Order: sequence, then C-alpha cells, then structure tokens
Amino acid sequence: MVDLDLRKLSAPVEALRSELSEAYQRLDAKWNEISECLKALPIPCPVSHIFASDDYRPENFECLVWKKWNGKRRICVESHVFNPNNPYTDYEVTTTPYEEWSGEQRVYLLDHVPGLFEAAEKQTKEFIEKAKV
Repeated sequence: MVDLDLRKLSAPVEALRSELSEAYQRLDAKWNEISECLKALPIPCPVSHIFASDDYRPENFECLVWKKWNGKRRICVESHVFNPNNPYTDYEVTTTPYEEWSGEQRVYLLDHVPGLFEAAEKQTKEFIEKAKV
C-alpha cells in the first residue's frame, strides 16, 4: 500500500481556507443584495429566466427563478425535465434554493441576473395586461 502524507498533501489547500471563506462571503453578500432588490420591486408573479437548454430535447431546460418557495420569496434554480414515463405528469421540476447551490453555481449564475430582471419586467407587463378587465 502507498504511504501518503495527508498533512503535506492537504497543506496547500488548507492554506486557502481564509481566502475561500472571504470569497463565499462576497458571493453571499452579492446574492443577498440581488434578493433584497427583487423583494423591493412590485413583481406580482413568479419570474424565470432560462439559462440552459438541451439542444436535442428543448423541453429540458434550467432557469433562474424568483418565486415563493417554502414560505418566502427567494431566488432558486429550476430544472425542467421531460419524462413520458411519469404517470402523473410529463414534466419533472426540481427546485434548488440559493442556499443549496454550489460555489460554482453561485459564480456562474451571476452572469444570468440581468436576464432575470428582464424577465421580471416582461412578466409583470404581461400580468398587467391580463388583469385588464
């Protein structure tokens, strides 16, 4: 069996602990700022922005959403997957709130925040039109 010095192998990664903690704090602060801004806006409905779709199965996609989830409005990711074998519905939707995102998702999805705000405007306008009676 190979004799591994795990302390020596892990030392370079361990040295990054404080920088990583600071990176997470910056990301959390930025996403909190985005969430607070959305909360302050007059958005009457859930809004979503598709950021990834399957070229071969366009009915499969992922979107950044602003909606009520587990009792409070929050930013989530939804994965929509077509499954014709499900006896209840053809679609399966998985919702993942921000608090459960990986660090990579937190960074990657920042690029899609403008799309979420554009969707909020569009979907709010659509709501206003539908509410005209």
